[in-house]
Amino acid sequence: MRSDRQTQNDKRKLWIKRSILAAVVALAFVVGTLSGYYGYQIVQLLADVSEDTPEELRDTSESDESIRSMHPISILVLGLDEDDVSSRSDSMMVITLNPGQESTKIVSIPRDTLITLPNSNRQEKMNALHAIYGIPGVIDYIEDYLAIPLSFYATLNFEGLVDLVDAVGGITVDSPLSFTVQDSEETSHAIEIEEGIQELDGEQALGYARMRKQDPRGDFGRQERQRQVIEALAEELLSFGSIANLTPILNAIRPNLQTNMTGQQIMAVASNYRPAAQTVESIEIGGTEDFVYFPEYGHELYVYRPYEQSLLAVQEELQAHLELDDVLETDINEDIPLETDDSSDDTTNESGNDTGTD
Repeated sequence: MRSDRQTQNDKRKLWIKRSILAAVVALAFVVGTLSGYYGYQIVQLLADVSEDTPEELRDTSESDESIRSMHPISILVLGLDEDDVSSRSDSMMVITLNPGQESTKIVSIPRDTLITLPNSNRQEKMNALHAIYGIPGVIDYIEDYLAIPLSFYATLNFEGLVDLVDAVGGITVDSPLSFTVQDSEETSHAIEIEEGIQELDGEQALGYARMRKQDPRGDFGRQERQRQVIEALAEELLSFGSIANLTPILNAIRPNLQTNMTGQQIMAVASNYRPAAQTVESIEIGGTEDFVYFPEYGHELYVYRPYEQSLLAVQEELQAHLELDDVLETDINEDIPLETDDSSDDTTNESGNDTGTD
């Protein structure tokens, strides 16, 4: 009798073990299948976003050793106002990542910065570089302008924000002011933003990121709001809830992102450079506003003139953050009209009102 009871207990335990094992195998199969499916999509996405990289910018192998050794790197990020290789850049940011110092620095270059085009006496705004020279020309110019090497670049089409923000279920921002702005269909006052913390859908996020003429800080205010949107979006993308929406998220990213980073480099930076996110500091290039006559357009346009000392201070700060052994030589101060800063304030707030062609 006792032997029969023991036999039954042994069979019950064996059945439980087999059931648990079957459940674990089934779960592993499901997770593995999903991971394989989404993994393939991610790999395909990384291949797609690098597909249109200009040939002369494809080889980024020199940066592989820096990434493996977790040395500081720099990334140029351009926000384009439309999906067109000849479009002007709506925003321009240079991001330096230093995992050893556990810090990130972001410098936004005002789109209306007055510059002199390379090998020319023609004056233009900084945002015209992409339309005139394309990505290679922008990279060459910014490397000289900030006196640092650029490890990688990425372009983002801001129109893609609508689909991407909607794909993650919206974002939360803390607006420093209230305003109304047109939507992507150019309907006036279609988007209402309140001061304070609020949830934004895709259309609202796009309007929030692009408005500048109602902001007392002008382009600097808009740059700050764009950073807010990007940070809020990144937080949502990294959340567990976004996994269920992975397919629409990838579909929203694929046509709106381009970079010369390889898939392996993207994954390595994403996993190894997380300490750099501990401290994120925004840097402004101080300057003054002005109006300059442009013969090409036949009228005066609003421009931003950076202070020489402020630009030099930004260059030195970025060089130190990238831990550069040799300071790059640059003759940028001879090529670009700069204002002498007679004050000690390098973070002058400008109205940024543009009354002419962007």
